[in-house]
Amino acid sequence: MNKKEYVLYGLDNHKKVIDDIITTLDTPNDDFDVRLILTEALTNAFKHGNDNRVDKPIYIRTTYDEKSVNFEIEDCGRGFFNKPVVEEILEENVLDSYGRGLFLIKAISDKLELRKNVLIIQKNINKLEPVFSI
Repeated sequence: MNKKEYVLYGLDNHKKVIDDIITTLDTPNDDFDVRLILTEALTNAFKHGNDNRVDKPIYIRTTYDEKSVNFEIEDCGRGFFNKPVVEEILEENVLDSYGRGLFLIKAISDKLELRKNVLIIQKNINKLEPVFSI
């Protein structure tokens, strides 16, 4: 099992961190999913967990092997106490300011767990070469 850790203060460097993780994983078939998962998770951590404060850290811990990648996104917030993950986005709720990020993460990951102020995500990965059809 391989491990990498990052610390962000705000979101100024989040794209660089995500690019590094994607390069390290080297799973072209999963690049879009990993980018979406991490973008949503880091945005939620900054906005909801750290109240948009750049002086509070966001910790990103990544463990991976040939079959899966696990992300732990930890912020400085109070946590996810009694917050259910939305099971579907209804048309009348599509513009709500919360819920979509976790919904998307859950939809494209294989496991999602909310533990206090840590979001734990597992994604099975495909190390095969991308298949293109014409």
